Amino acid sequence: MHIVVLTIDGNHRPALLAAADRLRREHKVALSLAVYDAATLRDGAGWSQLDRDLARADLVFGARLFSEELVRPLADRLAHYDKPTLIITSNPALIRCTRIGGFSLRRESENEPGPLRSWVQKLRPQGGAGEARRQLAILRNLSKVLKVIPGTSRDLYTYITSHQYWLNASPENLYRLLCVLISRYGPAPRPKLPQLDPLTYPDTALYHPDTPDLFSSLNDYRRWRGNRFAPRGKVGILTLRTVVLSGNTPHIDALARAIEARGLEARIAYAAGLDMRPLLEKELADVDLLVNATGFALVGGPAESQPRQAAEALIRFDRPYLGLVPLAFQRIDDWRADDNGLVPVQQALSVAIPELEGAAEPLIFGGPAADGQRFAPAQAEIEQIADRIARRVALRHLPNAQKRLAVVIYNFPPALGTVGTAAYLDVFASLFHLLQALAADGYQVEVPRTVDELRHLLLDTGPAQGADANIADWLSADEYRRLFPAYTEIEPYWGPAPGELLRDSRGIRILGRQFGNVFVGVQPSFGYERDPMRLLLAKDAAPNHAFAAFYTWLIHKFRADAVIHLGTHGAMEFMPGKQVGLSARCWPLRLIGPIPNFYLYSVNNPSEAAIAKRRGAATLVSYLVPPVQQAGLYKGLRALRDAIDQYERRPDPALVSDLRERAAQLGIPMATSGDDYADVAGLAHELLRIEQRMIPVGLHVLGQPPAPAELADFLWLYASLQPDGGLPALIARGMGIDYADLCARLGSDLVAQSQMREIEALGRSAMLAYAEAPDVEAGARAATARLAQVVPAAQLKPFWPKLAELRTGLLTNHELQNLLHGLRGGFIPPSPSNDAVRNPAVLPTGRNLFALDPYRVPTPAAMQRGEALATELLTRLCSEQGGWPESIAIVLWGTDNLKSDCEGVAQVLALIGARPVVDELGNIADVTLRPLSELGRPRIDVVVTVSGIFRDLLGNQMRLIDRAAYLAATADEPLEWNFVRAHVLAQVAEQRISLEEAAIRVFTNAPGSYGANVNFLVESGTWENDEQLSDAFLSRKSFVRTADGQWREARHLLEGALRHVQATFQNIDSFEVGLTDIDNYYENLGGVAKSVERLRGQAPPVLVADAINTPGASRVASIETMLRLETRAKLLNPKWHEAMLAHGFAGVREIEARVGHTYGWSATANAVEGWVYDEIAATYALDDTMRERMAALNPSATAGVVRRLLEAAGRGFWAADEATLNRLQEIYQDLEDRLEGISEERSVR
Repeated sequence: MHIVVLTIDGNHRPALLAAADRLRREHKVALSLAVYDAATLRDGAGWSQLDRDLARADLVFGARLFSEELVRPLADRLAHYDKPTLIITSNPALIRCTRIGGFSLRRESENEPGPLRSWVQKLRPQGGAGEARRQLAILRNLSKVLKVIPGTSRDLYTYITSHQYWLNASPENLYRLLCVLISRYGPAPRPKLPQLDPLTYPDTALYHPDTPDLFSSLNDYRRWRGNRFAPRGKVGILTLRTVVLSGNTPHIDALARAIEARGLEARIAYAAGLDMRPLLEKELADVDLLVNATGFALVGGPAESQPRQAAEALIRFDRPYLGLVPLAFQRIDDWRADDNGLVPVQQALSVAIPELEGAAEPLIFGGPAADGQRFAPAQAEIEQIADRIARRVALRHLPNAQKRLAVVIYNFPPALGTVGTAAYLDVFASLFHLLQALAADGYQVEVPRTVDELRHLLLDTGPAQGADANIADWLSADEYRRLFPAYTEIEPYWGPAPGELLRDSRGIRILGRQFGNVFVGVQPSFGYERDPMRLLLAKDAAPNHAFAAFYTWLIHKFRADAVIHLGTHGAMEFMPGKQVGLSARCWPLRLIGPIPNFYLYSVNNPSEAAIAKRRGAATLVSYLVPPVQQAGLYKGLRALRDAIDQYERRPDPALVSDLRERAAQLGIPMATSGDDYADVAGLAHELLRIEQRMIPVGLHVLGQPPAPAELADFLWLYASLQPDGGLPALIARGMGIDYADLCARLGSDLVAQSQMREIEALGRSAMLAYAEAPDVEAGARAATARLAQVVPAAQLKPFWPKLAELRTGLLTNHELQNLLHGLRGGFIPPSPSNDAVRNPAVLPTGRNLFALDPYRVPTPAAMQRGEALATELLTRLCSEQGGWPESIAIVLWGTDNLKSDCEGVAQVLALIGARPVVDELGNIADVTLRPLSELGRPRIDVVVTVSGIFRDLLGNQMRLIDRAAYLAATADEPLEWNFVRAHVLAQVAEQRISLEEAAIRVFTNAPGSYGANVNFLVESGTWENDEQLSDAFLSRKSFVRTADGQWREARHLLEGALRHVQATFQNIDSFEVGLTDIDNYYENLGGVAKSVERLRGQAPPVLVADAINTPGASRVASIETMLRLETRAKLLNPKWHEAMLAHGFAGVREIEARVGHTYGWSATANAVEGWVYDEIAATYALDDTMRERMAALNPSATAGVVRRLLEAAGRGFWAADEATLNRLQEIYQDLEDRLEGISEERSVR
């Protein structure tokens, strides 16, 4: 007899093989058993072997099959299989394949006795998001069912008892299960085998590798353990009951022994079901740290997690919670050889979903051995994990006064003026508050008197030593080689140790300063500044020697008990290695070593936060972004608005001419339609957009909640962004105005614009009253009173609970509190990551950020939004180009897609004309094409370049896009209605490649590499021509994933696809992160635009979608339009730059960064108009008072502003007059002289 067994993992394999061997040995049964799990079905060879086994199988048994990668292919095969099939605890699509004897779940059963018919109906899977829980509830009532099943319903009895055999999967029970199946459903003649009921085992128990016994109580376990040794701490390890009962525990045993070798007790526990919470209250109640080694969620297992319930239990438990990963879909050797690390399905099951509960450090500790027969330990990784666990446990027991902490700050791009950079964060003020908090919590720390003194101690001695910051110590070449043996793997890329970076005669410099038991260190750079040509390489190879020496010094010389990475973000987690599921040889884990890593991270950046968690073994602590305010109008813009008001009071053609002249001087386009009123209204609307543009103001300081006025801006923005128009719509209705009609008229009606300002003024006044009140109840009363003449109190009532939640969250700041709690060995609760006004659940800050369940996106709401924006994009392009655009290049990032439930992915699918297919459990399983008759337009060819972070976090979404492109490429449709197919067939002919290869439309970085490096080339100033910029982009972004899941370089495919592109597009992440706030926008969108220009010989339109749907304006805008808006709203706006300058050194650095990023858009897309540079020069360089203020705060960054202006002129991006250039040259030389100490006292006059 030949039996095929299908399951998600190899946990049961040893017990199954032992049971089969026993049958052959004791009963002479000619039995062959083929066991398939996710690891054996990873590639085509495995599926081919399964097909051969199914062809000769007499029976198929399956269990715990939920992964979509397995479900659909298996369902297709079993649908036509006519032999006995028994599938339990799996996806409904597979359970329905069950057919044994007269019992079948493939069809309605009418032959069961009446009392049983209802039970059969319950057993038949129904599908839906709650199906897994429903099945578990039925299993809990099995004993009731068995009592009423008569002997004539033996097949139903077999189906039900099979669950009990499997869930109590000892070798004995699996032997009994095989006896039942063979004797009842095997081919004739059937042997007479024992028919024994399943043995039962404790629902919860403790296990230890030193004894075969299981302990059903903690007291029994303690009596057995006795006084074997006095542990320095206790570690709870959760595993699955099937792992223990089947004896498949070598990896668990090795982990426990490694932990105990470090003087800790390793207490292994299992629970029978998929809910581990009972163990936290009894068997593991006194442990110091909890390890979930199941590879699944704490509550819900592989089928359906319940993160909210799990997080609540873990908050009560309050211990560090690590989610280790046993490989299920790869054998250990395959995983080690795979640059990807974990396959996407295990990333979801074992990493992304446990993170929703608060799990940290998703490190591999074991998996199927090379022969696939049983699990084996990943010993090198286990040793590293045990070291990290020991350090974590020590934090719970070591007094704070004895703890040594390292705080890491960054210097990027490396320069005197950029030390202490982090997104949205005033690093030195935050560091000062952190040191104060540590001192108050009992740490031995010397706190400087002021923020300025702290910065002086860290930075001001550096230049005299020839460094960007103070030199705290040196690591000699001999020490470095001795303490970091992996230096030999760095040498092929960076030369002999100790290298050239941060090196002098004494060794490798360690920049920073020690404040008692707290060391504040400056993380070394990537090293590109010494060799810019490395930026053109397709793959990253290794960190430089100085980078490795820095972390080596922290571990071995300073002997840090924990490290705190201060702000978003550093470079350690982006060093080469596997994408997710790193090995001990991956550089991030080599660098961080055994040190617990706490990482303060911006709350609105889910994608890079996930990289820090998954590649940097970090526990995150979120911090708030700066407050947002309306940009308002200033200087010439205010004067222009006043002139428009004058026209509105007294329309006069002469005033129109004056308005045109004023607008031209300000670089604001004004229409010349022949209708003066419409032209003035259009100009006024442009001013209204600038005035009402929400901008982040200043920088956040750790532990500081927003002031009342800032809080009011948050509240108004949230109240305005509701789907139904929110509070503005209510106010408009109270004024007798149709809000939708008002928004539609804003672009052409001055009266409508005045009404919108009136609505805004009233609403903001109400929100300020709400914010200034002592509590939310008083706030609701005060705001209601402000609006009483317009909006009835009853209509406002639904708003107050939402605003109360937002206000409470913003004012409740746990950033420093929870960081200190984590350093004491407590649990940091989980939190989603998003903009606070988009998802108030991110508040309060100070929590451990997570991303999302990648098998649930794009959501239906995201698909609806994505389709609407795709339509808007196509409408614009059709209008501008006179027909359908055949191909669009789209840039997708992880951050905006995680924050929007994959709205960007939805846009791509909508353009192709595809939609997601949802499986029986609510997971997105596939895509299907919409019929052309329904679509009503041609399918658009979309060339997608995704970030390395998107590649790491959203691999399933990459698969969906590629699948949609392939379906379109193979659809039998007219080429004029299917541009995907037309271009793919052209590539097949031009490049002589297969259709499957030509249809690939998703491109990204090589595994373990990030970024296009276009930004580094631009910032370094070393690029010589446009070809270098496009070469960097094309070489870095030309990697594709093949059908077997491997990555390969395919620049020819990327270039072939880009040759058809007629427009480039990207979504703006949020109103907090604009086109000039970070360099990644011009790096990616500018990089692809420059590449298309080079390949086609013509620059494509560069379009973006605004994050905020401004009333009366299209979300889709040209890059030039958006840069004009951002420049006026932020960079030239006194409200913005004065708020930055209030942060001193860091604020000047932020100004320099925005100027540099603006220049990047000139370099990549030639999208910056000359007046922008005119105004930047006038505002920051040529204004003596402003320049002196900036130079006093940060002379290096001030010189950087002037240097960028000179480079813009030198490369032809800015046609400045000779006098201006000469003056800028004088200013720059003077600033450089100051920096070099030549004329420090001389004023720049």
